[in-house]
Amino acid sequence: MEFILLIAISLIPAIVAASLPFYSKTEVTKALSLFLMFLCLWQIDIAFLYAYEFFSETLIGTVFRLFRIGPIMIMPLMYYFGYYLVKNNPEVKGYKWFFNRTGFYVLLSFSIIVYLVNFTNLGVTGYTVVPETDIAPQHLIPIYGTLNSTFLINILLVFINTFFLLNVTVKLNDHYFKVFYTKLAFGAVFVFLNGIISGFGVLPLYFSSFNSILVAILLFLGFFEMQSNKLNDANTRLSKQSSLLETIMNINPNYLVVLNKDHHMIRLNDSICHLLSIKKEDMLCKDFSKLKQDFALMIEDNSLQRIMRPTGEVHFVQWGFKDLELNDEENYTLFYGVDFTNQKENEELLLSTEKTKVVGELAASIAHEIRNPLTTVRGFIQLLSERNINSEHEHIILDEIDRIDEVLKELLLLAKPEAAISQTNPDDLKIDVMQEISNVKLLFEPVAHEQNKQISIINKLPDHTFTKMQKSHFKQVMINTVKNSLEALSTNGCIKIKIDAFEECVRIRIIDNGKGISRKRMSRIGEPYFTNKEKGTGIGLAICFKLIKDYEGKMTVKSKQGWGTTVTVLLPKSERLAGDQERKHGDGAPVPF
Repeated sequence: MEFILLIAISLIPAIVAASLPFYSKTEVTKALSLFLMFLCLWQIDIAFLYAYEFFSETLIGTVFRLFRIGPIMIMPLMYYFGYYLVKNNPEVKGYKWFFNRTGFYVLLSFSIIVYLVNFTNLGVTGYTVVPETDIAPQHLIPIYGTLNSTFLINILLVFINTFFLLNVTVKLNDHYFKVFYTKLAFGAVFVFLNGIISGFGVLPLYFSSFNSILVAILLFLGFFEMQSNKLNDANTRLSKQSSLLETIMNINPNYLVVLNKDHHMIRLNDSICHLLSIKKEDMLCKDFSKLKQDFALMIEDNSLQRIMRPTGEVHFVQWGFKDLELNDEENYTLFYGVDFTNQKENEELLLSTEKTKVVGELAASIAHEIRNPLTTVRGFIQLLSERNINSEHEHIILDEIDRIDEVLKELLLLAKPEAAISQTNPDDLKIDVMQEISNVKLLFEPVAHEQNKQISIINKLPDHTFTKMQKSHFKQVMINTVKNSLEALSTNGCIKIKIDAFEECVRIRIIDNGKGISRKRMSRIGEPYFTNKEKGTGIGLAICFKLIKDYEGKMTVKSKQGWGTTVTVLLPKSERLAGDQERKHGDGAPVPF
């Protein structure tokens, strides 16, 4: 009865060993399974010492010698665990002098010799019966031969290997390996100490079988915990990596869609959702043909497609495909779009700049050629007008010649406005913004009043706020802008000129509630010689843009047809010298800013 119970108990480590490969197939798993199998054989070896009621002493002796491979081969296996750790963990490479391939084969050879000696009378000579006691049934114990010392040396080497294994384990960086191998080392020491104590009769022989069950279960749980923790760590790393890749995909300025082998959309980045004004959740798992048809995507050729967003923003995109082959079962396709909008705008800007340069140079040349004879004509007509006091025709001709001269001046300013700036005295480049705008308002008030239109100024600037710009140029920009707004107003219309500070600049906004500008015309605002006025030259607003830019400012136009137009001018702030202000006020008192 005791024999059957011990056989059943001894099979538990074997069952645990057989289950491990289902969780993992690594070298550690195989070595641990082998350790548990040897532990099982060791316990079967002990169980057969209680089988005298079932088998002859000769058969028991043969089986005992055969299954003694269990306790003998655990020694080189414990060495292998240390060798594996040293080989695969750089932080414990210093133990290579002890744990190495040569050492493993030497110890394995020694254990094989011990096992072979075991089959001779030098290892085991016979068996003797131990009578029944209160805590132990009757059983056999072996009588060892003269070379049984090799077996004892083998056991001693188990403790030595385990000691060095513990030293290696505490130096591991991997926390989960450290915990598991510590349990393995202490489990091996516990089993062998228990075996020695039982072998010398201090405890019943079968006690080692019960302890082996405990060790097998602890090792299994320890291994399972290590694998679970490593799996959780791997999942966490994968989750972080996936999140990182998702973030990289979303901040990618290119337009990306990932398709599976069935051409269903499984990933879309934020860029394409923004471009097409779609939601990811509405597109995921949908067939790609839906996206292609809904937005008429031109993916057959490499031409640029013009796409207009609901806001009116225009993009130029080139579409393409890339196959992503991860393995034989997982094939994906990356649909991508490269935005060439900036490049397109730069090309158009470069072309426009070249055209403007050529036209400007031509205009300057023509202006010079016309002004020279025009000056002569004006001089002679003025002489005629002085001789003929009552004639009005000469005055009309002179006025028209002066108008032609003003147009020619504008042409020259458009061609090279920076020349006029460079020739200006720096002291003349500081103007009082509110004062100059008030002068412009004063200039237009009679016309506005006559046409039942209003011009108002809303000033939020401190007194005497200055900007760096030539007075005549500033007036030219303001007059041109207000004049355009006034012409766009219907009866009872209103122009508001708002002045305030914006960051480090003076901001001037000319706001009208006129008829507004169409989207088509807005795209050409500021182009030289573009106008929809019957008698316009198309260079007034172009000069305004150029002047503001040359003074390191910025001019923008926003308009909506039927609602009105807002022209915003930003110019850097500038402060007058204290001496200038003292001279202006005369009392030497500081001027508040």
